[in-house]
Amino acid sequence: MLSYNKTKSPKITNQTTLVTFCSLLAMSKQFYIFSLAITVITLCFGLIASWWIGSLLCVIGCIIVFLMGLISKYYALRIEFDKKLFDYLAINVDQLPNKLIELDEALQQLNLINTNQLPTRSIIERQKGTIKLLKKQIFWLILQMLLLVGILISGIICFG
Repeated sequence: MLSYNKTKSPKITNQTTLVTFCSLLAMSKQFYIFSLAITVITLCFGLIASWWIGSLLCVIGCIIVFLMGLISKYYALRIEFDKKLFDYLAINVDQLPNKLIELDEALQQLNLINTNQLPTRSIIERQKGTIKLLKKQIFWLILQMLLLVGILISGIICFG
């Protein structure tokens, strides 16, 4: 990611930096696919647990994992949207200050950001915000995996 030099002025953003950042964001799609697989496996296990095993605890756990999958999907959609915006900025990097202003105006017109928001955010602030979304997506994926493993282990112990 971009960093600041000793004089606190931002380094110049170039097309390569933005394309590299977009490549990082592309990993979100793989996280989403993995989360979707966990969600489907959990849904199947939950159905099996409710019909054959009859364990209410397993079913509740499966519902929670399913909901975590929906949360992960939300973050995946947000990151994909941001990735497309950064792709656009990478193509128009020579006009970056103007494009950032236009982008904020477009987002305000679509009611996707507050009209009371601070002046145009820098590219670095935007990248940091998107990285926070990516970290949240990873957090929910890890939580989803851990809960699924716990459900499977408890199912094996209780009914194995």
